[in-house]
Amino acid sequence: MNYLVDPQTLLFNSHRIKGFTELIRDTRVAQWNLLELATEVAEEWTDDWDEDQGFGSSDMTYMIKDFVDRVIDFVGKDGYLMTKFTPGLSVVEYSEADYHTQVQRMESGI
Repeated sequence: MNYLVDPQTLLFNSHRIKGFTELIRDTRVAQWNLLELATEVAEEWTDDWDEDQGFGSSDMTYMIKDFVDRVIDFVGKDGYLMTKFTPGLSVVEYSEADYHTQVQRMESGI
């Protein structure tokens, strides 16, 4: 398949996210599981992407966010950890207040 972003590149770039390397080290998630999750994300984004639309660095950031969120869920840390722009994308401890603020912003179109 011709991906927007190769799954291995997606996995490699995720290590630049503050807290990601510690997350996978502390939970001892296997590399093949990470690559499988990265492949799922890459396939979904590629399938959903309009061919006439460009793919820029901010799109890549949100793709990485999607991948890291899936890893958090996969290792059972959903509700304990979350991704957040601080201002760069990071893995942080879950905050109920931050979550509700994020949902409100999404619903209002901000």
